[in-house]
Amino acid sequence: MSTLPSSALRLVPLGGLGEIGMNCLAVEADDGIVVVDCGVTFPQTDLGIDVFHPDFSYLEERRSRIAGVVITHGHEDHIGGLPYLLRCADVPVWAPAHAMNLAKERLVERGFELRQLKLNTIVPRTRYKIGPLSVEPVRVTHSILEACALILRTPAGTIVHTGDFKFDPTPPDGEHMDVERLKQVGDEGVRLLLSDSTNIDAPASSGSEKLVGEAIDKLVQDAPARVIVGLFSSNVQRLIMLGEIAQRHRRRICLLGRSANTHVRIATQMERLGWPSDLLVPSESVQAVPRSSLLVLASGTQAEPVAAMWRMATRSHPALALDPGDRVILSSRIIPGNDPAVLRMIGHLLRQGVEVRSRITDPEVHVSGHAHRDEQRRMLELVRPQSFVPVHGTLHHLHRHAQFARSLGQPDVLVAENGDVVEVGAGPLRKIDEVAVGKVATYDGEEISDDVLRERESLGRTGIAVVTLVVDVRGQLLSPPLLSTRGVLDAGEDKDLMRGAALEIAQALSGRPFASERPTDEQIIEVAQRAVRRNLDGISGRRPVAVVHVVRP
Repeated sequence: MSTLPSSALRLVPLGGLGEIGMNCLAVEADDGIVVVDCGVTFPQTDLGIDVFHPDFSYLEERRSRIAGVVITHGHEDHIGGLPYLLRCADVPVWAPAHAMNLAKERLVERGFELRQLKLNTIVPRTRYKIGPLSVEPVRVTHSILEACALILRTPAGTIVHTGDFKFDPTPPDGEHMDVERLKQVGDEGVRLLLSDSTNIDAPASSGSEKLVGEAIDKLVQDAPARVIVGLFSSNVQRLIMLGEIAQRHRRRICLLGRSANTHVRIATQMERLGWPSDLLVPSESVQAVPRSSLLVLASGTQAEPVAAMWRMATRSHPALALDPGDRVILSSRIIPGNDPAVLRMIGHLLRQGVEVRSRITDPEVHVSGHAHRDEQRRMLELVRPQSFVPVHGTLHHLHRHAQFARSLGQPDVLVAENGDVVEVGAGPLRKIDEVAVGKVATYDGEEISDDVLRERESLGRTGIAVVTLVVDVRGQLLSPPLLSTRGVLDAGEDKDLMRGAALEIAQALSGRPFASERPTDEQIIEVAQRAVRRNLDGISGRRPVAVVHVVRP
């Protein structure tokens, strides 16, 4: 890739443009690279994957030029990829205190020694020199503590990156959006605005967290038995209100789920969550608390199979079994694609006689942390950029946001996807190149290769047949083939079918299909695989994955 003019800049999105989540943007000047956010995304299918992180090949090849990573806030789609990036590039990280504490949790989990890392805490309205850029965080409101937009002063001019944001007039943590600073930088002149597109289809404004607290307060006040609130545990503002609600209605709080416990612990350590010590009841004692005196806060609102909400719905949670008359409040949205699983979870709860309240029945029990169209309009009017690039969304969201900006008179608008190289120079924005991007699957911190994932997909579609052959030096069977299957035949199907498949393998091998008198294991395996797949295809209509073991005494 060619050298940049000293007054130009490249933007290279590695995640978050053309998809929801996995946000990661390389801002590249001639004398260095600053990475904004480093997130993960979650799988939509069950192939044994925990998370996907961006393919960091582009950054790994340029590791010596990376001046640092700047984090806007502590959600997993903005910090979850840090352990994987830091494995291949030992670079400094800059983040607000809350995000930094959450990132440290992830790093320790993945075996990092924190004292060996270059971790720096940032505060709003303070400038930090990071390689070729001057970076100033600006407080914005979002569904997590200490979210920031970034003012990036670059060789090509000032860039404002909104991060995830909304305009909340009454945030429960008292941290208001710094509208004044955004207007000031707009007055100074902004070359480019990069703005969150997640809720471009939603009209008006997103609504205040305070309204959620009022709605949940009413539902807790008139509940005759237990109340279980399912929520995104990272929303400490909501946790603050739930603590107040519990004390107001003389209920104790029990936390169920690893995420809920982690976020409460970190917020308490940072003195951002002032719950009295006797408010919490440990999960092992929860059944002893009178039902009318208990408020449970649980993670797993997306019906994740191992999470607290799903385990309560299926009566498999070791600490708490729900009873008829208990009230579940799902104070969350359904992430696109999770609708069937969440509705199944709700069905399981209803069959237990549990009352379920959600955005479907009570729209006020959740508000989004992302700006709606009126708020996106306000951001454009505050910043008044020369150019605009929508970020954080599927291609549909990006195009819709671009159209909206043009309708407001924005003259220079460009839609980019992951891998597009955007040049910010003296003229209009333009795409000048493409780089390789992708998703890397992981489980328990270790990467899973594409070959393994393709095999898992194939196994899920067709099942597997395992054949063991005991043969002599000429490839002739010394005993009948041993055949077993998984995911091919029903357990109750006639065993004669299996014997028939084994017989077809034996016949194929006895027909002397080999050119050599002493066939190799590979030649025997190929003949047996064709035979078993052909036979089982005729029985089940599927050609399974065939694994053949050759044993020579």
